[in-house]
Formats: sequence, C-alpha cells, structure tokens
Amino acid sequence: MSQLPQNNEAFDYNPEYAKLYQEDNNEQPSPDTSDEQLLPANESPGEFSDQTAGKRAANFSLLFAFLSPLSFVLGFWLLVQGLGESGLQVALAAPVLNILGIWQGRVAQRHGTRALEGRILNGLGLCIFIGIAALFMYIANALSQIN
Repeated sequence: MSQLPQNNEAFDYNPEYAKLYQEDNNEQPSPDTSDEQLLPANESPGEFSDQTAGKRAANFSLLFAFLSPLSFVLGFWLLVQGLGESGLQVALAAPVLNILGIWQGRVAQRHGTRALEGRILNGLGLCIFIGIAALFMYIANALSQIN
C-alpha cells in the first residue's frame, strides 16, 4: 500500500518529501494545477459538455416561457396605444417564443437534462395565445354579422 496521501490538500509540496518518493517514480502534482476544475472519474469530457449544453437549453426554455407572455402583453398594449402594425408584430412574437421554448426543452432532454417545466409553460402559453386569438376571431365574426 502506498503511503502517498489520497487528497490534494494533505499533499506536502516540500522538495525533500518529493525526493523520498522519486525512487518509486511517483511524481508530485504541481501546486499550480490544484485549483483547476477536475471532472469526476466516471465522466468523460464529452458527457460534461452534454450536461452543460442541456442545462443551457433548459434555461433558454424557461426564459422563452417567461418572455412570451411579456411580448404578448407589450404587443397588446402597443395596439391599444395606436401603434397597430408594430404592436401586432410584437404580439405575434409570443407564439414564436413558445415554439422556440418547446424546441429548447426537447434539446435539453436529448442532452439528458430534465426540462419538463419549460416545455409545460411554453405549451400552456401557446394554448393561451391560440385561445385568445380564437376569441378575437369569434368577436370579429360576430361584429361583422350585425349589419
């Protein structure tokens, strides 16, 4: 059994200590590399990058879920203020953001990260937008039949 310490904190960087173990061809780690982030032994660098890509996609999914209702409300407010065309463009960005959020949730799931919350919120936002659009069409249709 080796008498070298198992953790980096207990390792003595004294040169005399290193001379004792040079006979066994054991190299002492340099103190400069002790601050670097190390990967667990069971994960390869590819798996680590997949996890970070999955977390990033899950965060984007949640971001799109919260930006979508904001863009819809802002677009509706611009319509009320009299800026019709620009307000309509901003309001129509809401379902596009929801679709992007659902897509990012699926990307996160492919990378092994749980992104169910973002997918559910984006799906609900898309259903609400479709419901409001249908309500406006029914109201416009009813008003056109009054004549």
